[in-house]
Parts: sequence; C-alpha cells; structure tokens
Amino acid sequence: MSAPCIICGNTQNNTSFEVQEHQMGIGHLFHYQQCGACHSAQLLDPPADFAPYYQNDNYYSFHLELRLEQNIVRKIQTGHILFGKYPIIGHLLTLGYTVNEFIDWMKNAGAQYDDAILDVGTGNGSLLTKLYQAGFRDLTGIDPFIEKEVSYDNVRIERKSIFDVTRQYDLVMMHHSLEHMPDPKAALRKAFEIIKPGKTLLVRIPIMNNYGWRTYGRYWCGLDAPRHIFIPSEQGLKQMAEEAGFVVDKFYYDSFDYVVWCSEQYKQNIALNAPNSWMVNKEKSLFTKEQVKSFRQMMKQRNKAMDGDMGALYLKKPL
Repeated sequence: MSAPCIICGNTQNNTSFEVQEHQMGIGHLFHYQQCGACHSAQLLDPPADFAPYYQNDNYYSFHLELRLEQNIVRKIQTGHILFGKYPIIGHLLTLGYTVNEFIDWMKNAGAQYDDAILDVGTGNGSLLTKLYQAGFRDLTGIDPFIEKEVSYDNVRIERKSIFDVTRQYDLVMMHHSLEHMPDPKAALRKAFEIIKPGKTLLVRIPIMNNYGWRTYGRYWCGLDAPRHIFIPSEQGLKQMAEEAGFVVDKFYYDSFDYVVWCSEQYKQNIALNAPNSWMVNKEKSLFTKEQVKSFRQMMKQRNKAMDGDMGALYLKKPL
C-alpha cells in the first residue's frame, strides 16, 4: 500500500507503518506513509465514515460548553498587553499575570478588536469564548462535526466546513484542524481566498519527523489515527502554504507536556479518555505532578531547539 506524497508528490523511498486508534480506545488499525523527500506523513486507508471517531461524548474537543459572559478583568488585561490600553489599572492587573497563549496568537497576528476572525474547526468554541471575554467583537467558528449551531451577540458557531465560507476575514485560524482535512492544499487555497489582502492565516499543527516521532514512533500522539489525515514536516507545511499563495511571516514550535504524557500512555495502551488518563483523573494517572512539570520543561527546551512536535505558522496574504 503506497501513494504519492500528499504534499510534494514524491513516490520514491516512501515508508509505510501501522498506527492504532488510541485517543478513544477504539483500537482500529490504520496504515500511514512517511514521504522519503519532505518527511511528512499521510493516512493511506481512511475510514469510509469518520463520524464514529468524532463522537461528541468522547472526542475531547467537545468537552466544554460555550460560556459568553463578559469578563472585564480579562478585557483590561488583554487590552493592556495587546494595545497598551488602561495604562495604570492594566499594569496593576498584569503584574505576575501569566499571559494566555491566545493573547500571543492575537499579538503575533496583529489582530484588532474589530477584526473579523474565523476559527476553523472550532469544536466547543472555547477559544471564541476567551476572545469574546477579552473584547474581540466579530467572531465566527465553524466545525462540520458539531451537533448544533450557536449565535450569541457577535459570536457565531456554524456547522460547516471552510469550503462553505463566502465571507472575507482579517484573521483565519486553524488550531489543529488542517491535519483533519482530506485535501489540505485545497483548504489552504480556500483560506487564501477568504482572507483579506495583507491579513493573516494562523496554522497550528503537529509537526512530523521531530522529537515525538523519533522517540515514540507509532505511539506518538501527534499521529492521532485516523483523525489526522496528514502530518506535515516543517518543510512540507511551509511548501504547501507558499504554493497556496501565502508568504511565511513567522514560525515557532509550541509543544507542551501533552506530547510526552499522552504518548507514554499510548505505549501502555491507555486511551486519552481512559479513567486513568492524566486528562481524565490525575490521581489515577501513571504520572505525578512533578513528572508532568518536568515534561513541560523538557518540551520548552525542544521548542527552543526547533525540535518540537507542534508548530505555529503565521502566513500573510500579499497586498
């Protein structure tokens, strides 16, 4: 079983390997292939129906509920960090404050409060909740697997794919959603179409051929069979983006402790949503809080060494 690389089209020296479904504990076996040229990986035998692998009562992206109450403290903190607003009270409220990663995303993307923002693969909408509480005013999330649509104030969550979108946006985000799409090149071209000139696409995604893959192989949580249809290398990801018309603005790794403890669980045949998973019950987990803290520090070092397992790519649509 083999196929041309989904990213670069290479057919030479590609290697195949088997991966079990681990996240839900279903255990079905799937076949993947790593490209001999760009080192990206892809699923060779996708299931006829993906719905059972995205059941809302099991799939982690749907665990939380949308909460859209205003949060004045968060709004002041975010406004101060991003735009220098509220100089006195903002300074006081951010003393010792650990900056939430979504603030970094907005800052790196140059997002403004009035920007039209689209979150592709929004799941439960938890990111939109944080952005709404922080003061952003034009928020849309889309996901083909949600059970119902939600509309509240200036926040909309719609059951659709990126290919159904017609509106133009200032910022489009794909937080661990591009790897779920059967045709990532077409998805990037569509993203290019719906982004305003000079504006930003943010793609966060597992990165193949780095620490996690080298250490855990088929147990690496970044594979997430069969939901992850492809897992690009850094080289492959940038190549796809440039072919779609984007200009690479910045790239960094943002892996965290999850990469280690989840992959270690999979080696022990412990599903992500198992009763003794670190995500579900820390008291019954294989790991102590000190161990997980050490995993977090280790992955920070991997990120700095540009050898992480998850990357953040900021792309600009030329003017």
